[in-house]
Amino acid sequence: MIPTPFMYDNTVSNIVNVPCNWTAIRNAIQAVTNAQANSGTLILVAPGTLTGNGSGSGADPVIQNVGSNSWGQRVTVAPRDGYGTVKWEKGVRFVKVFGVCFAGFESINTGTNGSVKSGVKMHGCNRSALAWIKCTGHLGVYGTDGFVTQGIEVVEMVQPDHYVVSDDSADLYAGGGGFDGWRFDGCYHAPRFFEVPYSGAKPHTDTFQMAAAGGGEYSNITMRDSAYFSSNNCSIQTGNVDGFFLEKCYVVSGETSLSRYPHLPGGATESTSNAFNGSGKNFTAKDCVFIGGMGLNDRDSTRPWSFVQNTKTNKTYGSLNQPLSGSWTVDTNLNQNNSGMPVYPTDAYLNTIWANPGATTDVQRPVFIPAGGTYNSPQQVTMTCSTGGAAIYYTLDGSTPTTSSTRYTGPLPVSATTTIRAFATASGLDPSGVQTSDYVITNQVNTPVFSPHGGFFSSAQSVTITTSTSGAAIRYTLDGSTPTASSTLYTGPVMISATSTLKAIGTKTGATNSAVATANFGIGSAFISSDAWTNIVVPTQNSRFTVRWNAVADGPNVDAVTGLALGSVDDYKDLACIARFNINGTIDARNGGAYQALATLTYAAGTIYRFQMDVDFSTKKYSVTVTPDGGLPVLIAQNFSFRTEQATVSSLDHLGIVALEGGTHMLSDIVFGTSTPPSAPQGLRVTSNP
Repeated sequence: MIPTPFMYDNTVSNIVNVPCNWTAIRNAIQAVTNAQANSGTLILVAPGTLTGNGSGSGADPVIQNVGSNSWGQRVTVAPRDGYGTVKWEKGVRFVKVFGVCFAGFESINTGTNGSVKSGVKMHGCNRSALAWIKCTGHLGVYGTDGFVTQGIEVVEMVQPDHYVVSDDSADLYAGGGGFDGWRFDGCYHAPRFFEVPYSGAKPHTDTFQMAAAGGGEYSNITMRDSAYFSSNNCSIQTGNVDGFFLEKCYVVSGETSLSRYPHLPGGATESTSNAFNGSGKNFTAKDCVFIGGMGLNDRDSTRPWSFVQNTKTNKTYGSLNQPLSGSWTVDTNLNQNNSGMPVYPTDAYLNTIWANPGATTDVQRPVFIPAGGTYNSPQQVTMTCSTGGAAIYYTLDGSTPTTSSTRYTGPLPVSATTTIRAFATASGLDPSGVQTSDYVITNQVNTPVFSPHGGFFSSAQSVTITTSTSGAAIRYTLDGSTPTASSTLYTGPVMISATSTLKAIGTKTGATNSAVATANFGIGSAFISSDAWTNIVVPTQNSRFTVRWNAVADGPNVDAVTGLALGSVDDYKDLACIARFNINGTIDARNGGAYQALATLTYAAGTIYRFQMDVDFSTKKYSVTVTPDGGLPVLIAQNFSFRTEQATVSSLDHLGIVALEGGTHMLSDIVFGTSTPPSAPQGLRVTSNP
């Protein structure tokens, strides 16, 4: 998607050799100039082993805050002597690395049973890539708050071995800014089977999971020429995805998956019968093979599949999973012997397909900077080619360029909608292919940018708002409402001292208003739930009191609980008073032996909800009021009874949170105070009783 020098390309203009250590690699990336990146740069690493600090979200990154989003093409970092001559061990984590491709490395397993300690994680990166890498452990690609993570590519990332470990093979977590325009090309993912027996909440394992942590969303995710074998839960788990494109993919479960990856000693032997689980919309499948159930639901769309073409399945799916256009090709006899199962990627096979093919014979395609797209002002377009000594020829009328076309000598001004087509030539090499880019020039104010970009903070934040459109004014709101031309005019930094949703637009006479910029700010200590219980020690309560907190669900259908207890919590039955983001998309509370709600309140990913729980300890009753950001309070529970198992609890001194399915939730601004007594309940509605 983004021009990237091939790790074996001997014609690249700038080649830098470095020793095998992280400091040398980081310094080499930092030293790359815009001109060098745009003309093509390879950083080649001498043979050896690069030791990481683990790939978990809390691990110290091996490389952080390097590269640039403004580079027209990526800088490639690769082993000097070819694939596998440089190894990553003990897990590596890259944080906020922009415009860099790491290619040709081998991530070796030094953890237990393929644990995440030996994995690879990209966190908060943009326009970066992983390519031609064997990964023994866990693969994680995470977004972050503050910007939409775009232009990530994972090319021929191979996880060939299965393990007993209570973790997914590969995870995508969108973060508060979301994902857009990602591609997984030629990848191969073996399953994970969770350990038995287990303690605490029951785990489940997916081979490839998309979970929108921090309220972010996924859009325009492409999987092509890739294979996914089912873990205990499923092969691919989706959630909060709008635009999921699968082409020539092999997604299998059940006996077909087990024929290559049988259950392992010490691991669960639960169902591996679903190829897909979860939710989403605007899914497309072309030239694929799916073997197994289709556990998609209608949370995001009543018909998730928008288009299906030439895709074989071994089952007839129900009406929910029938495509809006096209149809499935059902063959109930599909199995491991006749479905085109891809070759097992042994080390010998990988060493063959990723070997140096020899001297490069083709000139690289030209690179346009900035890339084609829609812009709110005229652009100066620069063209470069990573092949040294190349000449570039272009056209602006849509015709195919030749050596008789205009030769590029300097930046081209583009002030109206234009299509640029260009190719490159160099002595002794074959001409490049033709590169085409469309530029659309509009008259809209550029979207405002916040600094900081939102998130959870321990103290008040001074937030600046800017727009790159000269002469534009900025209007903003703090209550979650959509700003208009009559909203508060931005004149200087906005002080945010309480949890708020900041929204802003740019306006200018004679121009269209900008898109709305949005950021959530949580002020105070923050806690993020997971499938393991998080316990927060709170002041001991044994009379009438109120507790308030803010919560954000990272998906529209999570199973996330917040509750009060006496002592540390490791099971639902330990909680006395419970409020829940129900997996059905609504908010409810526990009333004795069941979850109930007085009113239906549907929650949305990324929205702040203000909870107030009023507890009368003497009667073991409580009420819950929930206020959506920018909305009115909704009474969810009134005079509800403590959970049955805690009917005689003597006091409460812990707040416990957990999330088992669909994503997580975040808490902040936990405050205890006085309470008014609850009154009689009305119109109870039972929602579920897990």
